[in-house]
Amino acid sequence: MGQTALRIKKATYPAFNLLSGLFIRLFNPFKKGDFIEINGHLGSVEHKGLKSTTLKNIEGEEIQISNTLFYTKHLHNLTLENIVNIEFRLDVSFSEDMAQVKKHIVGFLEDNINILSSPSPRIFVSKIKNTHVELGVKAWCSIEKYLEVDAETEVHLKEHLRGKGVSLEIKDSEVDQLMMA
Repeated sequence: MGQTALRIKKATYPAFNLLSGLFIRLFNPFKKGDFIEINGHLGSVEHKGLKSTTLKNIEGEEIQISNTLFYTKHLHNLTLENIVNIEFRLDVSFSEDMAQVKKHIVGFLEDNINILSSPSPRIFVSKIKNTHVELGVKAWCSIEKYLEVDAETEVHLKEHLRGKGVSLEIKDSEVDQLMMA
């Protein structure tokens, strides 16, 4: 019985996928240029085809998404939801326990009422330098709170990490700000 169900699924999948592509064109849940999240993939819509949709992710890579996913998984059209991302970099000393640093960052972002939990924030290694690791942090907020969140989150996160004993590299621009204060 299980083999028969698998064969039926394999036989009907191409037709369902094509039908999903037609529904996408008919109902327009997103358009070219919209920023969407589907099944863990995040990116801007580059092309809507009959069998698949092409997204360009944050790193600039193109991802092919089977159109069936748009009718079997939850679609977030972030363009329609009026949310934007904030992004900043943190220079963390090699001597730090990176798993613990990540835990501190995640905890800080979860406690910030202006940071959205979906799409989930991302923490990634941006660059490896001679004395430190440059971590990238991407989080999401409502467009109404963007200026406030963009202006304050990085500063408060650095204060939070330093309060937890995390050693951060100080950039020249930060030294200038400290000297002017």
